[in-house]
Amino acid sequence: MVNILVPTDLSELSKASVQYAVKIVNKLGGTLTLLHVMTMLSPTRTAMRQRAKALEKELVETAQEDLEAFAHSLSKQVKFPDPIRCRVVVSASSFTDTVRKEARKQHTGLIVMGTHGASGLQKVVLGSNTTTLISASAVPVLAVPEAAAFKGFRNMIYATDMRHLDKELKMLISYVENFNTTIHMVHIASSGRQAVVAEEKLEEAAARSEYKKIVTIVLVDTNLDTALDQYIENSKADVLAMFTHGLSFYEKLFNRSLTRRMAFHVKIPLLAFKH
Repeated sequence: MVNILVPTDLSELSKASVQYAVKIVNKLGGTLTLLHVMTMLSPTRTAMRQRAKALEKELVETAQEDLEAFAHSLSKQVKFPDPIRCRVVVSASSFTDTVRKEARKQHTGLIVMGTHGASGLQKVVLGSNTTTLISASAVPVLAVPEAAAFKGFRNMIYATDMRHLDKELKMLISYVENFNTTIHMVHIASSGRQAVVAEEKLEEAAARSEYKKIVTIVLVDTNLDTALDQYIENSKADVLAMFTHGLSFYEKLFNRSLTRRMAFHVKIPLLAFKH
């Protein structure tokens, strides 16, 4: 069972993340909440506040109708869980703070958001709501590229710096064990000597786990992103999982030249956990 929160701007591009979330809930059971956030600042003058309040009520009613219509249109394409919650929230706070507050209210186990544009996850790093939420949310965030189609989580790439292997592996398993997922624990070493140590650590962590479908991989390469890109392509990965540790590793991986667009960025989702 998992409670999933899906912030949506009601755009065509956000449909992929909603459909992805629906299929996860249908597989695991739980609840699905669609959230539309309207950010409005309160005027300082009394007369203006009264007018703003009336306008706010009208906007919320319209947005609620639009959100329910959005959900209804998607329900024709994919079987929705019952019940589905549609919430419109008006807030003077930031989008990220509002989503975090709603996640606590809903006892959310996973936030699913779309990534927009041709550059896919690259755009996440460049400053969208998604990357801000990833860096701030205590709840894991699944960033779904608009071209992604849910096929289960057959192969998950867990890119690790090996700092918290047991803890991170346990968290991952709790999300994917019902999908019968093969977890590829991947570490990228800069030298053969480092690779020997890394292989031993990964194998020991896999042996300590009760989950049997774990593959340990150490790649020797000084170019972290290229090595990981290639492995993701070769393994036919369905999702990339990372623990952000303050986003340092995440930023190192994805913060690259705009001219270098990787194919998997528009094909597979990123499951991001914040320590």
